[in-house]
Amino acid sequence: MAGYQNLIVTDSSRIYKPGTSPNEKFHYRPIEVDVWYPATGPHSKSPMRYGEFLNLLEQRSNRFQDDTVYKNLSSDLVQYICANLNIRDTSAITNYKTASWLNAEPVIQQFPLIIYMSAYNGMSFENINLFENLSSHGYIVACITSVGTYPGNMSMKKTDLMEQVGDGAFALQLLKNKNNTDSSQIGAIGYSWGGLSAWILSQKQKDIKAVISWDGSEMHHYGETAEEDNDFDTIRRSFFSGGTKNPVEYAHLASGFKQDDPQADSVFNIFLFTGCPKQYVNFPNAKHEDFSCLPFLAADISQSKNGSAEQYSLFNQISLNFFNQYLKNDENSFSRQLTHIYATHLGDSLFPEIHSGRSNTFLIKGKIIEAGSNNGLAYVNIGIPNKNRGTVSNSDGGFEIKVDSLDLTDSLKVSMVGFKSRSYLISDLLKKPKPLNMALQEKETELQEVIVSQKKLKVRTLGNTTTSTFVSVGLPLKFLGSEIGVRINLGKKPVLIKNFTFNISDSRIDTGVFRLNIYRFKNGVPQENILQKNILIAVGKRKGKYIIPISDYKLLLKDEILISLEWIEGSVSGATNGILFLSAAFLNSPTWHRLTSQDKWKKANGLGVGFNVDVQQF
Repeated sequence: MAGYQNLIVTDSSRIYKPGTSPNEKFHYRPIEVDVWYPATGPHSKSPMRYGEFLNLLEQRSNRFQDDTVYKNLSSDLVQYICANLNIRDTSAITNYKTASWLNAEPVIQQFPLIIYMSAYNGMSFENINLFENLSSHGYIVACITSVGTYPGNMSMKKTDLMEQVGDGAFALQLLKNKNNTDSSQIGAIGYSWGGLSAWILSQKQKDIKAVISWDGSEMHHYGETAEEDNDFDTIRRSFFSGGTKNPVEYAHLASGFKQDDPQADSVFNIFLFTGCPKQYVNFPNAKHEDFSCLPFLAADISQSKNGSAEQYSLFNQISLNFFNQYLKNDENSFSRQLTHIYATHLGDSLFPEIHSGRSNTFLIKGKIIEAGSNNGLAYVNIGIPNKNRGTVSNSDGGFEIKVDSLDLTDSLKVSMVGFKSRSYLISDLLKKPKPLNMALQEKETELQEVIVSQKKLKVRTLGNTTTSTFVSVGLPLKFLGSEIGVRINLGKKPVLIKNFTFNISDSRIDTGVFRLNIYRFKNGVPQENILQKNILIAVGKRKGKYIIPISDYKLLLKDEILISLEWIEGSVSGATNGILFLSAAFLNSPTWHRLTSQDKWKKANGLGVGFNVDVQQF
C-alpha cells in the first residue's frame, strides 16, 4: 500500500523574495514535498481522488507568492487535461480514485529514498502512478515541484533550474535523516526538464547512487529557438565541461520522432560527456507525453487499451527494475529487462541523430515589385506550398529564402492580399541572375456596398473572449509568416465586422508587426484570403487586451471564417527568437497554425486561441 503526506517546510539557507527582511513571509525559500511511502493500512476510509492532487496547483500558486490571487487554475487545468485526453466528463478525472492513502500508517522499516524532479512547471499529478508503484514495492519517493525564483515560475534560465535542484537537495537531507530511510541507498528520477534537474542534483549530492531520466532535457535538441539554445549552453558550460563529479549509475529513456523535427539541427549527447556507467534506451513509438501518467489514467477511465498506456506501464516496470538492481542489489533485474526489450524490438539503443536528408543549399534573393510601377511591395508571402520553408518580404519588398536540391522540382509561390498570386519553378529561378525582380499584378475587385441604416443595429461578439493568463497558446517567432488563428461562425446572414480583439498573456518581443488575415474554408481547411488590403497591428511588450477597429475596411461577410494573426516584422533583444503567448480557452473550435508563409495549416484540437470579433447584422 502507498501512503502519502505533504511536507510544508522552509529552507532558511536561501533567500526567496529579494528585498525582504527575515521576518517577512517570503524572505526564506518555501518548499512543499509530496512524499509517498510503504504503508501498512489506511488512515482514511477511502483513497485520495486525483482531483485532490490537481487542486494543489492553485493552492501552491497562491501560497508561493503574494503578487497575484489565482482563481480557477485547477478547473482550467482539469479542462485542459480532459480536452487533450478526449474525456468529456470532467468529474471522471477529478473523482478518479488513486492508490494513494493520505497519512496512512507507515511500515516500520528502512527503505531506499528516491527523489523525483518534476517536469517544467510540473508537480506530482504528472506521475502519481509511478510514485504509487515504487512505494508499494518498498521505496520512499519524494516529489519536488518545479518552482523557480520568486514568484515561482520556472524558466530555462540556470538560476531557476538551480532553485529546483536546491529544493531536491533540501528534501534529500531532510528525509535521509528520518528513521525509516535507508540513507545509504538513494536514487533520483526526473521527467523532461526534471530529468536534467535530477542529473545535476546527482552531481551535487554524493549520496545519490543511481539516476534514471524519463525523456529528460539533458539530451538537448538544438534548433527549436535561439533563446533556449543559449540558456542550455549556459547550463552545459556549468555542469558538463568539468567531467563527472559523482559517477552514478545512469539510464535515459527516450521518446521517438525527434529525428523528424524539421527545426532541430543538432543534439547535445550527454553520454559523450559523462564518465559514469550508463544505458540509453530509445522507444521509437513513444511520444514525450507517454512519460506522464495522464494517458494511462485516460485508458483506465475509459476501460480501454492504448499504446500510450502500455508504454507508460513499461516505463514504470523499467524504473522499478533499475532501482531494484542498483539500490536493492537485485542482480541484473534491469539488465535482463533491457535484453528482452532489445530482443522484442520494443526499443533500441540508437542515439538520436538529425537526418535532414538535405545536400546542397541555395539562396534565392530578390525583390517583389508592383507591376507597372516597379515600387517594392512590403510584407509579401513567399514560400514553397505545404512545406516549412517560407518568408515575408521586408518594407522595401526585398527577401531571401534558402532552398536545397530536394526542392528543385517545387515551385515558389508569391502572394499578397489585393494582388494576383504567382508561382515560379525553383530550378528556373536558380538559373536567373540575382537579385531577382518578381512583379505582382493588382487584382480588380468590386467594393462591397454597405447600406447605412437609420435604426440602431445590435452589435454581437462572436468567437473566443477569454483573457486567461494561465491558459494560453504560444506563437513562436522564428520564421516570418508564422500564423495562428481560430474558426468563427458568422452565421448565414451577412454581418459587418467592426472590431477584432485578442489578449496577450505574455510578450517576449521588443517590437512586432502582425497582419490580420481572414480566410474562407474549403473542404474543412482554410483556403482563400478574403482581404484586399493589409490590416497591420503593432505589438510590443505590453500585455493585455488589444481591440482593433476594422469597420473602415467594410468587411461584410457570412458563414465560417478563419481569423488569424501572422508575424511579418519584429525584433527581440539579444540572440534570441521571440514568442507571443495569446490567451486561450478550452473550446470545440480548435486553434489553427502554420510555421511560415505558404506552409500547410495544422489544427490543434481542444484549445482555442482567444480571438473574437464584434459584428453588426444588417
